[in-house]
Formats: sequence, C-alpha cells, structure tokens
Amino acid sequence: MFLNIAGNKVFTLSFGSGPRTILAHSGWVGNFEDWIGVLAPLSASWRTIVYDHRGTGETLVPVESITHEALVDDVFAVMDALSIQKCVLAGFSRGVMTVMRAVLRHPERFEGLILMNGTGEVQVPGATPTPRVPPSKWPGETHRDRLKWFIDRSTPEADVEHVRRWGVNILSRATPEAAERIMSMQWDQPVDWESELPRWRLPTLLLHGERDFACNMETWRYINSLIPDSKLVVFEGSGHIPAMTRPHDVAAEINAFFGT
Repeated sequence: MFLNIAGNKVFTLSFGSGPRTILAHSGWVGNFEDWIGVLAPLSASWRTIVYDHRGTGETLVPVESITHEALVDDVFAVMDALSIQKCVLAGFSRGVMTVMRAVLRHPERFEGLILMNGTGEVQVPGATPTPRVPPSKWPGETHRDRLKWFIDRSTPEADVEHVRRWGVNILSRATPEAAERIMSMQWDQPVDWESELPRWRLPTLLLHGERDFACNMETWRYINSLIPDSKLVVFEGSGHIPAMTRPHDVAAEINAFFGT
C-alpha cells in the first residue's frame, strides 16, 4: 500500500498481527526487500512493517527532498499513519543512522532497537574515519556495473549468486542521483555518541556479519560496550547482508533476544 507522507507516496507493507510491532528501515538505496526474508518468519508472532524510504523502490521523490532529517521525520510519520504508539525499531546499513537519530529524538516511542551491519555515526576514539566514497567513484563503467561491484563485496559467502542478482536488482530501482545523494549527504549537527549511548535504556540487538567489508568488529564491540542492555551477535562467514543470505538465522536471533 502507499501512505501519504509529507506529500509523497510511500510504499509500505504491514503484515502479521502479533502483540508487538517491529518497524524496519532499509539501507542506502535498498528497499523493503532488504528485510522481507526476515520479516516473513517474524510475522508469525509479530506485526511487521517495512517501507521504501525516500528515493528507493516505489517511493519516488524529488532528489532534493532527500535529507537525513526528512528520513527521520518519515519514521514517525509512518508510525502515526499506521497508529503505532511504540515499536521495536530496526535499521540496516546506512539506515542505522536514521533509526539512531529517531531514538535520539523520541526515545519514548520505542521499546527495543535492532542495528544490523551499520554503525551509524559512531567512531572508535582515536580511529581514523573511513572516507565516504560516492557510487560515481566506484569501479565500473556504468551505474549498474558499480552496483554489482558493491553487491559482490557485500556477499563473500559461497553459493549466493542468486542473492547477488537480487541485490543488484533492488539497488537498481533507485536512480543514480538518489544513490549519489543518500551516500554523500551529511548531518548538519553531529552527536556525541560516546556520551549519549550510555544513557539509553533500550534493549538493543547488534547484528554483524563477520566478513562485512563496510563495518569492522572493533566498532561493533565499542558500540556494544556503550549501550546498556545490548547484545552483539556475529554471523560467522557472513558479509554485509545476512538478512538476505541467512534470513531465518537473523529472525531467530531477534525472536530469542526479545523473547517472542
């Protein structure tokens, strides 16, 4: 279904009817398909919701309307449109930035947090920040070639060529302009996460693929040390997208952590 959010038609899926709700935010220019393999089994005991955020999938918007702040606004707009008072909020990859800022803005709206293969804006003290390279600078002659390069790096697992093809198709549904903007944009106001995260009182599940090229283990351990009531789960041998290569394992960890 499409929700009317801030003048945009936002493609949204809601399924399952459990006593608790999980709202999942996808990464970069991924869409609802980033999470669908995980949410399908979860829907047996959860109400599960996912949507194509601005500039991705079927949610077409002017590129200039895509900002970090607008993405956070949309989290609450989707919740309000679907009459969700509180939920467990999940973020993947660059979507982790959005969900962490949403919790920072209105922590009372959430009863749990899932951060998967994305460390947001958190940096280990003394570590050199990883430079953010826009997709136009990646290897490949065409935009689709560059997306394939990204997906190939994201999937070091064996026998996942079908997932690689699926991943490229997902990312290709966003325009090159939207892909460039979302990868390149910065927050106007930085957050001192080292001071902020220890104050959080929100059960937090950290999910990380052992062979993820984008996020290193040191940063995950640091985040785990900062957030009270957090648990770090590492999927051995997995890369950047375990929700697509190992969806039932991811769903099982979510159910186990939240006791559902």
